[in-house]
Amino acid sequence: MNVKKILLFAAVCLVSCVAPAPEQTERIEGPFLILSTPYHEDGSVNYDNLVKEACFAAEWDTPGVIWPQSNDAIDLLTVEERLAGMQALVDEWKNNPKKTVLTLGVNGDDTEQMMMFAREAERMASESGVDFILAARPPYYGKTETDIKEYFDSLATVARRPVIIQTYVNEDCPAPSAELLIGLAQTYPDVYGWIKEESNKLEANERQQAELAGKPAVKTVFSAWGGWQWLYQRRQIGTAGLISEKIAYAPITSLVWQQMKKGEDEDCLTEAFAMYRLMIDQRFVIHDSLRGYGLYYLMRLGVFDNMLSRSYLVQPAVPNGSLAPEDKCKWELTEFQLTDMQKAELDRCYDDMMKFVERNYKK
Repeated sequence: MNVKKILLFAAVCLVSCVAPAPEQTERIEGPFLILSTPYHEDGSVNYDNLVKEACFAAEWDTPGVIWPQSNDAIDLLTVEERLAGMQALVDEWKNNPKKTVLTLGVNGDDTEQMMMFAREAERMASESGVDFILAARPPYYGKTETDIKEYFDSLATVARRPVIIQTYVNEDCPAPSAELLIGLAQTYPDVYGWIKEESNKLEANERQQAELAGKPAVKTVFSAWGGWQWLYQRRQIGTAGLISEKIAYAPITSLVWQQMKKGEDEDCLTEAFAMYRLMIDQRFVIHDSLRGYGLYYLMRLGVFDNMLSRSYLVQPAVPNGSLAPEDKCKWELTEFQLTDMQKAELDRCYDDMMKFVERNYKK
């Protein structure tokens, strides 16, 4: 047995000795909503608003929140900003414990950077006593499935808690195959087995079925892409949640999940999902964007101070491809502008959503 195999075997043994509590793993399902990153007028990260956003989701019994995870919270932040935001959230969970599961993203451009974030997250867990979990997408500059496997094998040597694997990073890095994801879950049963399937359109359905064939090693497969197939994927395929940047809609996502868990006793699931679809389709009021319409609602709710965003200053050579390292973190500060008519329509939709939630949500 060569040195590399010996180290990997030792890592597997070590991970198996630090199994998470059963009650923790049972809670990794339902809507795990990604926090949008708030900014000050000068473009610096507003950590106070970040914490307020997480608390808003927790007030609506959102099963989990994730940060940093979307591109605005990975590619356009410095290492120092990511660590500071992670620490601010851990401190909030330590000082004000919540049922909502805190999830910290330890994504990296490569294995070395990911391992640094994972070690820092484990340090925060050890010092705070907060029982959070982790999330990671493949390496930004990964090129092959071998790169991806080595990356997640390495993470398993450090992680002492469950990790949700997001399958997509960019068009230059292949999505890990169902066979790889199942194999990781079987090799590291206390670390892997939770998957955010982020393939688009009907490919997502095919991949989810293949991944769920890996039960019981695979525990939870989450829907993605804003949840446009969430209802179908839950009822017909058996997914167990949603991961998307939709914090402003925490009231309706919690209601949808509440109805999904009722199974055959559901009484307003289809209506609740239709209301959710109405809300996420408001992204076209400005343009198709993760942030624009959601920022307006977060500002209206008193969670955010503004609708500022960091936007890519440089675009990839091919759509959805990777950026060169020297261009990856270059950004400009932008602000969404809405007309009075657009605001009036967004307000009407949100008010109707809240009336529906108040009639049907059971605390």
